[in-house]
Amino acid sequence: MYRILDCLTQQHNYVLVAVAALVCVTGVCLSVRLTNRLNGARERRRLVQLGLSSMIAGATIWSTHFIAMLAYEPGFEHGYEPLVTGLSLLAGVLGVLAANTVLAFGTGRHAALLAGAVFGLAVSVMHYTGMQAYLIPGELQWEPGYRALSLAIGMGLGAWGYIFAARPGLGRRNWVLATVLLVGAICGMHFTGMSAINVRLSPLVDVPEEVISDAVMGMLIFGVMGLILLVGFASASIETNVESEARRKLAHAALHDPLTGMPNRMWLTQFLADLAERLQKDETERAAVLTIDLNLFKEVNDLHGHAVGDQVLQAVALRLTRQQGPDEYIARVGGDEFVAVKQGFRRIEQVLAFAERLHASVIEPIDLADVSVRVGAAIGVATSLKEGRDPLELLHKSDLAMYRAKSDPSGAICQFSEDMDRQSREKLQLVHDLRLACAGGQFELAYQLQNDITSLEPVGFEVLLRWNHPTRGRVGPSEFIPVAEETGLIREIGHWVLREACKEAATWERPFQVAVNVAPQQLVQPSFVEDVMDILLETGLSPERLELEITESSIIDDQAHTLKVMHQLKDYGVRIAMDDFGTGYSSLATLQTFPFDKIKIDQSFVKGVHRNAQSAAIVRSTLLLGSALNIPVLAEGVEDQDELHFLQAEKCASVQGFYFGTPMSQEEMRRIACGEGGDVRKHSA
Repeated sequence: MYRILDCLTQQHNYVLVAVAALVCVTGVCLSVRLTNRLNGARERRRLVQLGLSSMIAGATIWSTHFIAMLAYEPGFEHGYEPLVTGLSLLAGVLGVLAANTVLAFGTGRHAALLAGAVFGLAVSVMHYTGMQAYLIPGELQWEPGYRALSLAIGMGLGAWGYIFAARPGLGRRNWVLATVLLVGAICGMHFTGMSAINVRLSPLVDVPEEVISDAVMGMLIFGVMGLILLVGFASASIETNVESEARRKLAHAALHDPLTGMPNRMWLTQFLADLAERLQKDETERAAVLTIDLNLFKEVNDLHGHAVGDQVLQAVALRLTRQQGPDEYIARVGGDEFVAVKQGFRRIEQVLAFAERLHASVIEPIDLADVSVRVGAAIGVATSLKEGRDPLELLHKSDLAMYRAKSDPSGAICQFSEDMDRQSREKLQLVHDLRLACAGGQFELAYQLQNDITSLEPVGFEVLLRWNHPTRGRVGPSEFIPVAEETGLIREIGHWVLREACKEAATWERPFQVAVNVAPQQLVQPSFVEDVMDILLETGLSPERLELEITESSIIDDQAHTLKVMHQLKDYGVRIAMDDFGTGYSSLATLQTFPFDKIKIDQSFVKGVHRNAQSAAIVRSTLLLGSALNIPVLAEGVEDQDELHFLQAEKCASVQGFYFGTPMSQEEMRRIACGEGGDVRKHSA
C-alpha cells in the first residue's frame, strides 16, 4: 500500500492526474448509460450500441492510462513507441467489446458478473500493453505481487460495477454506483500497476528519436478522446431525444383513440383518479359526469357500412370537441359512447346547459361525400351536488341515467335519481338469482297445447319456461327472459329447456311434436347444431318430432350463419317454425329465403280478428302466403270461439291459445300425451 501511495503522491503531476480522472469519469458515465441499453436494444440497434459503448469505454481506459502516464514524472528521458501505443488502444476497445458482448448476449444471473470481470481484464491487458510502448534509457521490471493485485482490483471492481450497470431502468443511484466502481477499476488497476514498476537505468540504452514525445502524445490523446466523446455524446443525445419522442408518442397512443384522436378510456380512468383526489382534498370542488350514447348508430353501420360509420364517429367527435369550454373534458370510451366531465360550476343548470349544447351538436345532419345521415344522442347526468363525490360512482350513475334517457323517447337528457339506483340494484340481484336458478333446479316447464283446426285434436305442445323463485315465488318470463338474454345466461337456460323438453317428449306414448323457442344467442353458438344432435341422441327423441321456433330478429342479425344452421338442422330431420310472424319488417323476403316448416301468426293479429278488419286482412294474407309457399300456418293466442270460427273458415292449419286451456303442468300434460284421459275440446261447439 505504501508503494502505491508513494507512486501517486511523489511521482505524479496532480493537474494531469485530475485531468485523467475527469476524462475517466466522463467517459465511464457515458459508456455506463450506453452499456445499460444493450439488454433493451434489438437486432441492428444492439450491434450499433455494442460498438459505440465498447469504443467509448475502450478509448476512456486508453486515454486515462496515457494521460496518467503523462502525469508520471520518472526524472529521466522517455517516449512512446507508436505501433504498440496504437495496439494498446485496440486492445482496450476489443477487450471492452468482449465484455459487452457477454453482457448483451449472455443469459443467466451471472452474465453481468462475468462481463464485468472481462472488463477488468481488458483494463489490465490495455495497461500492460501500453506499458510495453513506454520507452526509457533502461529496463522496466515488475513486482509480481503488485501486478497480481492490480489485476484483482480491475476484475473485482469491474464485476461489481457491471452488476449495477446492467440493472433494468438504471436510475440515478445505479448509474452513480456503476460509474464509481468502474472508475475505481480503471484507476485502481492503473496506479497499482504503476506501483509494480522497478526502473533499472542503463547508459547503454538510448531512447530512439523517432518515438512519440509527451507533447505529441498529449495532443494525440486529447484528439482521440475528444472525437470519441463528441460522437458518444451526440449519439446519446440523439438517442435520448428519439426515445423521448417515442415515449411521448406511445403515451399519446395509449391515452387517445386512434380513430377520433379523442382521449380514451385509459385517459378517463387516470383523469377520474386525479379528480377523486381533488374532490377529497377540496370540499368546494364540484364535478359532473355525463355519459353520451349515440342513437341510430347501429342502423348507420347496417345501412351504409362501417366505413361510413367511422366517418360519422369522427364527425361527432369533432363536434363534441368544439363544444368543450374551460374545465370541460370529453373522452371516447367505447364504440359509440362518450363521457364528458365538467368542473368549476355552481348550479346544476350550468351542467344541463352543457348537456344541451352537446346534444344539439350531435343531432345536426352529418353530410358526408355520398350520403347525409342523422344520429341522436342519449345523455345521462350525475353531479357531486347530490350523487356523491366519488367520480367512479358518478360515472356509474350517469350511465344508469343514460340508459333511462335511451329508453324514454320523450327525453334525450336525463338526470340520475335514486329510483334508477334502486332499479339497477334490483336488476343486479335478479341476475345473481338467475345464475343461482340455473344451478339450483328452480326452473320448470309448462306445456301449451297445439291443436288441429278441423278436428281440434292435439297435435303437439309448445314448452314454456317457468321460474319458481325461493323467496319471490313465480317470476314471469317477461321479467327474467330479457335479463337472461342481456347477460348471455339464455344460452345455458336454453340448453336446459331443450334437453328437458326432448327428454320428456321421448317418454310420451303418443308421438306429438314438441316446440321449443330458440334465442338469438343460441343460434350464433358454433356448437349449437352439435348440441341439438347430442340431445336428440341422448334422449332418443326422433328429430322429426322436435320443432325449433325462431324469431325474425334471430335471422336478421346474421342471415348467412342462420341459413347455414337451419339447413344443417333440416338435414337431420328437425323441423323449424317462424315465430311471431308479422311483427318484423322483412317477413316476405325471409320466407322466400329460409326453409321454414311452419309459420306462427303472432297473437296480436289473432286477438279480435273477427271484428278487426285490419287484423283480418293480415291473417288472410298470411294464410294465402303460406298456402302459396306450401307452408302450414299456426295461429297463436286463440281465446274465444269467434276467433276459432274465423280461422276455421279461412283454412288455418292449426291453433293454440287459452281457448283450449292455460299452459299445463307436467302431470296435466301427461294425461294427454300418455293417453291417460283429458278432454281437450271442452270449449268447442
